[in-house]
Amino acid sequence: MPSDVSQRLIAIGSISSQKDKTVEYRSLLDAILVGSETNSDDKVINDLASNLETFVDYIVQEHVGLVISRQVLTDFVQGVGKIGNNEVKKRVLHFSLSKIQPRVVSFEEQISTIREKLAELYENEEDFTEAARVLQGIPLDSGHRTIADEYKLSIYIKIVRLLLEEDEAVSAETFLSRASLLIPGCKDQEINLTFKLSQAKIFDFKRKFLEASSKYHELSYVTDLAAEERTLALNAAITCAVLAGAGPQRSRMLATLYKDERVQRLPHFSILEKMYLDRVLRPSEVKDFAGTLKEHQRARLADGTTVLDRAVIEHNLLSASRLYNNITFEELGTLLAISPDQAEQIASSMIEQGRMQGTIDQIEQLIFFETTNTAGEGIDEVVTSTILGAKWDSAIQNVCHHVEDVVNAIGSKYPHLLQKSTF
Repeated sequence: MPSDVSQRLIAIGSISSQKDKTVEYRSLLDAILVGSETNSDDKVINDLASNLETFVDYIVQEHVGLVISRQVLTDFVQGVGKIGNNEVKKRVLHFSLSKIQPRVVSFEEQISTIREKLAELYENEEDFTEAARVLQGIPLDSGHRTIADEYKLSIYIKIVRLLLEEDEAVSAETFLSRASLLIPGCKDQEINLTFKLSQAKIFDFKRKFLEASSKYHELSYVTDLAAEERTLALNAAITCAVLAGAGPQRSRMLATLYKDERVQRLPHFSILEKMYLDRVLRPSEVKDFAGTLKEHQRARLADGTTVLDRAVIEHNLLSASRLYNNITFEELGTLLAISPDQAEQIASSMIEQGRMQGTIDQIEQLIFFETTNTAGEGIDEVVTSTILGAKWDSAIQNVCHHVEDVVNAIGSKYPHLLQKSTF
């Protein structure tokens, strides 16, 4: 059969009329594709693939003529899309790309269509990485044809979505950055929503949980989304807020979510309420919440703790600062279920970053918490703890007593020095 196809192609090539040539090429293509939608016989399927490869190999050659090649190749891609066997589709489309590649400038539009078809096949098979790789080969920055911004944006967004399906956040962010340059002029609501959702997911993957929580919460109000999707977005907003590092910014995010009446029906409301009210979280509550986290949210940090462990420790430390005026490293470590050294390190980090007010006395191994008054969005001037002032007075008094003891000791051994001295 492939030899018959070759002979017919040669015969058609000898026709002088360009219009008749195009008609004959299309007629041959239709003849090859007859029964391709339903036939499952292995030999027939193999012959079909071989004939199509022979056809496309001939049709993209220079002597056929660029105008005819483009028209027939467009019909060819549409015809291949109707084949019932996906393996044949992939085989023929990949073969087509390999043959067209040397003349990529001449067939940019057809290459784009072929790659979109291939990507769709891989996506249906849930091979998202390969689907994204295929789409990345579409020539979007060509100077040989005008490409609409809407088309570029749709391809970038598809690539981002596919990469995020495989948790490839770093690669996805690259294409999201390209899409961000085009999104201001986009009027397609679906693309706009996908862009915002992708932003939230990438923030989530990069552990920028406050930004992710804000984006998810924003999406939970979009009426164009189904009710179930809005609920999922709201749940994701709570999860990210819980995982965020303790501090004033997270407190504001928790307050925003807690005041949202919809959260009371969600399974994470209990832990949200405790965090908002600065209550200490118990291990059993944390364990239940941990079971709902995604894989990347369970990642371990450099010190061996998970993102959730760190968030809970910081939250409980902040809660302790509301309950105690001061606490030893050892007692704080016991309260947080970590070592005293870890307790000191985390506390010093939070104080340094301005997420908690206090001072640390490493000699006495004490942490002194300072009370703060908040109003609106800002934090008022810190009021120093009275117990810290009392400790300072006591320290000065002890120094004075030691000086007096030294003077008395000198006087008992060298009384003549005291007689000569005037106090």
